[in-house]
Amino acid sequence: MSQIQLSLTALLLGTISQAAFSQELSPAPSMQPIVWQDETPRLPPVDVLPNDQSEPAQQTLPNVIDENSIFNDAAEFDALFPALSDQMLQSWSDGTRGAPLSLFDNPRAIDIISQQRLLEKAPLDMGQALENEVGVMVQRTGRGQSSPYVRGLTGQQVLIMVDGVRMTNATFRSGPNQYFNTIDPNTVDHIEVIRGPGSVLYGSDAIGGVINVVTKSANYTSYNYLTGGTIQRFSSADLGYTGRVSVEGFTESTGFYGGGTYGNYNNLDIGGSPDAPVGFDVGRQPATSWRYNAADLKVTYLVDDTSELIFGLQHYRGEDIFRTDRYPANRESIFDPQVRDLYYLRYQGICDVGLADFYQITTSLQRTDELRKDRDFRPGKDPNVVSERSFFDEQFGLTFSFMKSLDRWGTVSYGFDWYHDEIGSARSDINYGTVPPTVTHRPGEIPNDSFYSRYGGYVQWEGELTEKLLLTGGVRYEHTTAGATVTVGSISDHIDPEYQDWVGNIGLTYKLTDELHLVGSISEGFRAPNIDDLAAINGNVFVGTQLPNPNLMPENSITYEIGSKMNTERFRAQTYVWWNDLQNYIDTSAPNTMQLLDRSNGHAYLNGVEFSAEYQLSYNWSVYGNYWYTYGQNLEKDEPLSRIPPQQGTLGIRKRWNEGRDWFDTYAWLVDKQDRLSARDKSDPNRIPPGGTPGFATLNFRYGRMISPRQRVSLNVENIFDEQYRVHGSGSDGPGINALLSYELTH
Repeated sequence: MSQIQLSLTALLLGTISQAAFSQELSPAPSMQPIVWQDETPRLPPVDVLPNDQSEPAQQTLPNVIDENSIFNDAAEFDALFPALSDQMLQSWSDGTRGAPLSLFDNPRAIDIISQQRLLEKAPLDMGQALENEVGVMVQRTGRGQSSPYVRGLTGQQVLIMVDGVRMTNATFRSGPNQYFNTIDPNTVDHIEVIRGPGSVLYGSDAIGGVINVVTKSANYTSYNYLTGGTIQRFSSADLGYTGRVSVEGFTESTGFYGGGTYGNYNNLDIGGSPDAPVGFDVGRQPATSWRYNAADLKVTYLVDDTSELIFGLQHYRGEDIFRTDRYPANRESIFDPQVRDLYYLRYQGICDVGLADFYQITTSLQRTDELRKDRDFRPGKDPNVVSERSFFDEQFGLTFSFMKSLDRWGTVSYGFDWYHDEIGSARSDINYGTVPPTVTHRPGEIPNDSFYSRYGGYVQWEGELTEKLLLTGGVRYEHTTAGATVTVGSISDHIDPEYQDWVGNIGLTYKLTDELHLVGSISEGFRAPNIDDLAAINGNVFVGTQLPNPNLMPENSITYEIGSKMNTERFRAQTYVWWNDLQNYIDTSAPNTMQLLDRSNGHAYLNGVEFSAEYQLSYNWSVYGNYWYTYGQNLEKDEPLSRIPPQQGTLGIRKRWNEGRDWFDTYAWLVDKQDRLSARDKSDPNRIPPGGTPGFATLNFRYGRMISPRQRVSLNVENIFDEQYRVHGSGSDGPGINALLSYELTH
């Protein structure tokens, strides 16, 4: 750890020295107040014009400033490179909770991937949307699948939400899974990433962090409008195609945004490197093709000046999605289909009387359907038998969120949430070696007719103790029940465990200067064992079969973090050092001689350092980069935690002009070798080569250009030097040199 301490010292000295350099520049805004303004807030007013006086449709791409607008240099500068003090989690539109603190004032480690950055990334899937972000590693067991690691944790230990609605359900597996990719990246407005526990505000599972994906909606305007658009993308490494058609409009008191997407991708050209390790073949990697279709609709109805109704609908269907790590080594596993449907209705508003200034009530239904087709080529297995394993999870949700200004005493946020899962499953083994094929019905991997129910309530307070010191603190009560009939061979047993816990957090922000804040927090995390932990006989693991354990205890964590945030006119930076003590960690063993894996509680810890910064060279140019390191240790087994990300970072230079419509960006992605392996890692050579995953470096660039007020083209070239590489723990390699051409049209 001495190298890490030296690196951190250098980064902190660089950050503090920059404060002195920036004194000649205009000072950044001071700490943002967290109390409401004297004037009662209101929803954006709607001035509806008669039909014969309606304004014409937008002439530029949606969410882009009109090209005829006149801004002074400072305003344009802030729009192109927003300061930390100008970025915040907007609980009104995003479904997030807590007072609307800016990233500069908030003591937590938070990043917001804005619409501008998503336009520049042009992601083909959600994995690409999160790739290269500080503290986040995106693992892929196969193409068409992605699982975000946040501070070394993934799967059940990272809470994923869409528009503030929980996507993580009771069937999520330990370790990597594919469900993050069931979100269409073309519908996303921005992504909020909270690193570290979020259990007080969001409940169980938020131990490693919280990812909230916020989807697009219609723009509020003072006139009626209707606009449509299309996005067409072509990628060379997989001969892939993405097409989307969307429509957006606002009429009287109703706004709407919706569309449909289709994507089809072939086997991936993984590039070539003459010194690639054994097992890394050159050329197109088999079993990396996949396709999907998606549809979405969001309708916003302004009930009056202070309240609105929002209805959201999302559908995703993925097909022919291989587990690349198994094929052709020993098994063929294909998810076909992988379906997610989400419906939610939200009522929210502002009032100036009673116990809340702001309220938000959301009811939701999310259904996940999965069908996996398996063939086994290992000795003693019959490859003529295709095992079709299916399950569904219907998750019902109801949440209440409130916020109240206490004037000079700060702001209090409180609420209640309830989620209930109903699960069904089945399995059919079809022997195509007989005429006609014989079908054998067996119990599914997840017990049929099982359920999982959780509810909790929270309260959090944010306020200024002094002019320089801001405190946030909160507490939550969480309660979970589960029910399932576990069958092993001819023996069945019903389980109905119950869990409850109290968790809390506290954070401090100290305004050392107007441009430098020191921050720190202590946060507890909580995760009750889910149905996969308690009752699933899961064959969807790397080797063997994972057995249930109905006697597991809940995971508890406590995370300590300290850091600094620099926010000058030209330089923005965040630095964090953190430590996570993970108690009752639910661990999966390496396979025994019978290829069985068991689950048990243990003790582990993780720690690390994170740094990200951007410096504006001029009103158009900036240099940026990040560096992060994660260390994890299983204290029970005295070995590294499984699949801990290697240290890595990015370094780039970008230009934005024409008010963000045009851009140029070139960056390097630098990743170290990861040879700290657990016994479980070493038993998985299909994903992790013997001796560890090699390090790599890729060079990439992006260029986008408006060719008319309604059309834009962009070209992203990944891995210019055709380096062969693999993200640690993945079953598929990264693309070789890959050109991604995009065309956007709005009318």
